Amino acid sequence: MMVVPQVTIDQLHSVPLLASFSNEELARLVSIGRQMIVEPYTNVVIEGELTWGMYLVLEGQVGVYKANNVTGQSHEVGQLHSGAFFGEMSLIDEMPRSATVQSLTTCRLFFIDKVAFQMALLGSSEARLRFAEACMKLLVSRLRALNDDFVVSQYQLWRKALGGFRRAA
Repeated sequence: MMVVPQVTIDQLHSVPLLASFSNEELARLVSIGRQMIVEPYTNVVIEGELTWGMYLVLEGQVGVYKANNVTGQSHEVGQLHSGAFFGEMSLIDEMPRSATVQSLTTCRLFFIDKVAFQMALLGSSEARLRFAEACMKLLVSRLRALNDDFVVSQYQLWRKALGGFRRAA
């Protein structure tokens, strides 16, 4: 039988969305969450399915895949390693999963259920406010990265298009 190490408050504290929580609040999250061991190439969440909570990658590596709306083909858009998290948007809204996440190695994950998470925060308006602020900071950093990626990709597309136009002339 494999002994699985207990999730620690320090591990949760290292997650940017949870970093502002007190040790007591994090201990509550440890008590409501559950660990799982996932074999390689297992879909942890599937794009379009209902959302039920957030996952922390304690050990291992997962791939994030997004379907092309035109072709329906799925493409890898990123990889997450130990210390990363996914599914955090499900703690905020009722929208379906925005991507498929598949284990690339054997992974040890920690799942925090949406309803249990919301119940854990109900007693503290300060905790809700800190979590909302952390979500806004995450959203802003992702938006800035998306803007940077968009500008670079547009530059590359236009450069290639104009380079091809000059050769034709």
